[in-house]
Amino acid sequence: MCKETAVKRVLLILALLGIAIVTTVRVVGQSPQGVLPIGSVRPSSLQTATTSRSLSSSRLSTPPIIDGNFADWPGGMDALAVNRDTCYAFTGRVDSNADLSAVVRSGWDPDYLYFAIQVSDDIIVSDSVDVWRDDAVEIGLDGLRDRYSWGEDDHQYTITADGRMADRGIATTAINAAVQTHDAGYRVEVSIPMTALITNGTPISGTIIGFTIGLRDDDDGGNWDAYLIWEGTSTASMPEQFGDLILAERLQDRIAALESRILDLERQIRELLTILAEFEQLEEP
Repeated sequence: MCKETAVKRVLLILALLGIAIVTTVRVVGQSPQGVLPIGSVRPSSLQTATTSRSLSSSRLSTPPIIDGNFADWPGGMDALAVNRDTCYAFTGRVDSNADLSAVVRSGWDPDYLYFAIQVSDDIIVSDSVDVWRDDAVEIGLDGLRDRYSWGEDDHQYTITADGRMADRGIATTAINAAVQTHDAGYRVEVSIPMTALITNGTPISGTIIGFTIGLRDDDDGGNWDAYLIWEGTSTASMPEQFGDLILAERLQDRIAALESRILDLERQIRELLTILAEFEQLEEP
């Protein structure tokens, strides 16, 4: 390759990188929902408008450590209050929010769906073989939001106050969960593989998953004494009654990701400028 051809090639690459930077800057502030990354899917059923209540799940640039400690979760996330006043279904007796309630946050990345659930429960009991008889959190998910109860994408994950995990009442190791108890209750942190929910493709910002959450309370041993369900009347079936979990991307996270890409492009331009300077110093043979 002659010097002139090499220089022209480097200049062309610089021009393309400049265009890429301008395009990247223009993307900031625009909605990503119209763009499908390679390998991603957007089934039409996931995009149907709904009037049910919802929780926004924020895309996480760094996955949390599943240890029951929420210190590594970012601030400013959407939070869902689950208590006797906000729940659609209410069975048994709940004297106060200190007796039974929860605050739920959710995050996601292409590989996992995450939940951080702060449960208030003044008496914690774990004395039964059946997970639904003890203090526990139930997460109902309709991954494809197709309103069908028994598909591969449908799950009722139960995490008890003593850390047992079940899917539809059967012990499971398909999810990762950690529980920490404290004076006022317990914290549940869980990661769920996206492959258990989105059976074909990769989730993107704007994807909607059918979702509800239930709280069981056992104050005196034996069977449960109270049961709250945020949206619907069951966490295991009737997903047509579920609320929505909306996979979203925070603006500050999108801007940070785009800024990182711009910095990478600037680095490449500097490298190419160095190469161009070296070419200019060469003499034709």
